[in-house]
Amino acid sequence: MPRRNIVSWTTLVSGLAQNSMHADALAAFAAMRRAGVAPTQFVLSSATSAAATLAAPLPGAQLHCVGVRLGFDTELFVASNLADMYSKCGLLSEACRMFDQMPQKDAVAWTAMIDGYATNGSLEVAVLAFRDMKREGLVGADQHVFCSVLSASGGLKDGWLGKSIHCCVMKAGFDMEVAVRNALTDMYAKAMDVENASRMLKIDPGGWNVVSGTSLIDGYIETDCVEEAFGIYVELRRQGVETNEFTFSSMIKGCAMQALLEQGAQLHAQVIKTNFIRDSFVGSTLVDMYGKCGLISLSMQLFNEIEYRTGIAWNAVINVFAQHGNGREAIQAFDSMICSGIRPNHITFVSLLTACSHAGLVDEGLKYFYSMKDAHGIEPKEEHYSCIINMYGRAGRLDEAYKFISEMPIKPNAYGWCSLLGACRMRGNKELGEVAAQNLMKLEPGNTGIHVSLSGIYASLGQWEDVKAIWKLMRDSRIKKLPGFSWVDSNKKTHVFGSED
Repeated sequence: MPRRNIVSWTTLVSGLAQNSMHADALAAFAAMRRAGVAPTQFVLSSATSAAATLAAPLPGAQLHCVGVRLGFDTELFVASNLADMYSKCGLLSEACRMFDQMPQKDAVAWTAMIDGYATNGSLEVAVLAFRDMKREGLVGADQHVFCSVLSASGGLKDGWLGKSIHCCVMKAGFDMEVAVRNALTDMYAKAMDVENASRMLKIDPGGWNVVSGTSLIDGYIETDCVEEAFGIYVELRRQGVETNEFTFSSMIKGCAMQALLEQGAQLHAQVIKTNFIRDSFVGSTLVDMYGKCGLISLSMQLFNEIEYRTGIAWNAVINVFAQHGNGREAIQAFDSMICSGIRPNHITFVSLLTACSHAGLVDEGLKYFYSMKDAHGIEPKEEHYSCIINMYGRAGRLDEAYKFISEMPIKPNAYGWCSLLGACRMRGNKELGEVAAQNLMKLEPGNTGIHVSLSGIYASLGQWEDVKAIWKLMRDSRIKKLPGFSWVDSNKKTHVFGSED
């Protein structure tokens, strides 16, 4: 074009943004500025939307400055896009400041904030924002706000809250929208209400789709109903629905939970066939599954084949070493993770400390525990303290374990006291064992293992009267020891049996 005016520039930037060419849209906006053309609120809004999609805070902040200089930052749709951009970049404080400065707020602005809260883990705040939006009388204006708040409700695993939002969805007339129905299925599945999740999927007039099917599969996996999850997977394939990387990740996770090697290997073959083997998340679940089935060499082979190793992949391989007591290998993997530039998280240190515990590497475990906050800025949680208690207990250093508990800044959880009680049973330490049992009873009064462990300590010391007293207490309190079960695969069937079968 020989002469380019604001209309042609606006058309170019908006067209590029609408066709997912977001980097090109930002480049076109910059070229427009260099040409000396003053932007309008419409082209500024399109450029901001592109920066939001790219989660690019630096270009987004520069666009914000342009908006302030031109007086467009108070325009409703410009301000909404700026709030959305900041929230998608994880800058919630800036997004909130932008939102609060808006003289008027429409459904788009509210949706941007609710989605930002939900995406960045502020789930309760997202629900409260939805409540405030209702008070403004704007609920029902947009289906996207329901998807965002249902995502927050699912993250909170609050079924009652989810049902109340479901009522709002029905009143607003969005219950037949595919995206909203998928969000409802996902919410019920995450709230462990697989019955309602299954009902949402089966009454869908548009038929089954991969999003709702995967959500239901994940719900069954989380409730340890692996057989039902396989049933949904088979039905998805029968209906011709193309499964994706999330479907395979959930199914392989279920196989890992129950060490279903044959089924896991079949899913592995499907992953290769559908070319999802390059996906880091799918590869990580395969590493975990083969590790839990005892095939460490195959697990390591798959890990080495992952092209882009994320924190999830590194956590998976460290956890495999931890499960099999390979503490030195877990430490080497952790060091390689740090050298590759991947930052560890809470899960990384749980696996690393567990590996040190199982391998008896007490000094190394303590070094990594104290490095969490000092070197990596991670505040230890209950599970990390419990790993140290377990590590001391396994090494037979019971006095140090109890001293560590006494000096902890937080109260130990049931796993911590259970670890100490188990160690006392192995070492025949009656005094500490009784202390651990008393504290564990306060946290888990229905735990039959407490009485069994105590009776084991008394039996090892030959105190048979105390053993009788424990079993009499269990009879009088109608506490029964839960039986253990095993299973074996034979003739393509899984057979479960107990000690009395």
